[in-house]
Amino acid sequence: MDLTTSASGRGYFQRGEVLVHRRIRNSRVMHAMPVRVVSDRPELTVLYSAPGTAFKSARTADGGKVHDFSDWVLTDVVWAGGSFLQLITPGAWHAVDIEFDANGRFDCWYVNFQTPAMRRPDGFDIDDLVIDLVVTSDRAWHLKDAADFERAVADSHISAAAAARVRTELAEVIGRVTRWEPPFTDEAWPVWKPPASWLSPPALPPGWNAA
Repeated sequence: MDLTTSASGRGYFQRGEVLVHRRIRNSRVMHAMPVRVVSDRPELTVLYSAPGTAFKSARTADGGKVHDFSDWVLTDVVWAGGSFLQLITPGAWHAVDIEFDANGRFDCWYVNFQTPAMRRPDGFDIDDLVIDLVVTSDRAWHLKDAADFERAVADSHISAAAAARVRTELAEVIGRVTRWEPPFTDEAWPVWKPPASWLSPPALPPGWNAA
């Protein structure tokens, strides 16, 4: 396999390409966000999301947070936070976001637990597995949405096998934080700056909702 072709047989993406990063549940799009490619290599893919990005995301009928994964409405949303990078390791059951504030300063690492990213011709698909881990530069960490994760498992929206895999992966990542190992020791990404031309957020590419 050469460096232009991934293990899936799909070509690697080029720096600056606009892709769609989607969360899929029960064959339905639950989240679709346009992102730009920072790098895409066999060992790591890095994507960038700009402030003010318009995207699609699941909400309840009254616009609230989704707790019942059998019922949601795909809604137009604008990202209200700062920018972030997403580090995707092939086969991993998590991705690591590097979040920046409105002034472009490093804020935290945000670890999303999810199914391994599936490569598509126009981006990546995952299934979000609810629980997250927030890690700050002083090596402190806390869980986010742990109660929602347990509720989703109890309601069979997350299988017992997937839940066990998440718990194993969560323990491994917390161990890396405790020992202060990569990616948390990587000094390059927290000081990364996007090219000026990337500050204007891209639109979702055509076909973002295709099967």
